[in-house]
Amino acid sequence: MNEAQFYSLSDGFNRMFYDVENIVNPVIAHFYPIIQLTSLVTLPITILVFGLLLSYLIRKRKHTLKEKLRNSKNYYFAGALLIIYMLLSEAPIKIGPDISLNLGLIVLPLMAKKLGPLVAGIFGVIQYGTSFIMHSGEIFSLTSLLIAAISGMVYGRFLYMRKFTYLRCLLAKFTVNILCNVLLTPVSIPSSMPEEFVSSIAHNVTLNVILAPIQALLIYFAIYALKKVEIYLSHE
Repeated sequence: MNEAQFYSLSDGFNRMFYDVENIVNPVIAHFYPIIQLTSLVTLPITILVFGLLLSYLIRKRKHTLKEKLRNSKNYYFAGALLIIYMLLSEAPIKIGPDISLNLGLIVLPLMAKKLGPLVAGIFGVIQYGTSFIMHSGEIFSLTSLLIAAISGMVYGRFLYMRKFTYLRCLLAKFTVNILCNVLLTPVSIPSSMPEEFVSSIAHNVTLNVILAPIQALLIYFAIYALKKVEIYLSHE
C-alpha cells in the first residue's frame, strides 16, 4: 500500500466515523437527563459490578489463583508485559484528528488468556497504577482503578481456557468497550454547554464501537504470537 492509498483509506475511515457519530449524537442527546442522573452514582455502580464479578470468579477460580501466585515464572511474565505496555501505550497510532489506536490494549488480554480472570484483574490494577505514575498530571480515580480490574476479569472470562478465535476476541473487546469504556467510565456533567458534552459522549460511544473490530484483530494476532512463542520455548 503506497502513501496515497493509505491516506485515501484513512480519509474514508474518518468520513465513516463522523457519519456514525452524527447518527449517535441525537440519541445521546435524547438520553441526556438519564446520563445526568447516572453520573452521580457511577462509583457505587462500579463497586457493585466489581463485587458481583469478583464474587462469581472467586467461586469458580479460587483454587487455581494460589497456584499461579506461587509460580515465580508468572511474575517474570507479568513484568515483561508491563514493560511492553509502557512502551506501546506511549506511541499510539494516529488514525484521524480525534481518533488514535493505543497498541497497549493487547497487554491485558494476553495476561487474561495466559493466567485467567482473577490474575488479569490484579494486573489491571497494576497497569492502571503504572499509567498513573507515568503521567504525573493524571488525577487518581477509584472508579478508573476498579474499571481496570473489571476489564481484566472480563477478558479472562471470555479468553481463559476457551477456544481461540477472532470472534471470541471481538466479543471480549466489545464487552469491555461498552461496559468499561462507555457505561462505567466516569463523566463530569458541565453546568453549561451541554451540546459539547453530548458531542463528547457521542464521540466516545462511536469510537468504542467502530474501533472494536480493529482492536480485536490486534488482540487476536497478539495471542497468536504468544502461542507461537510458547510452542518455540517448549521445544528448547
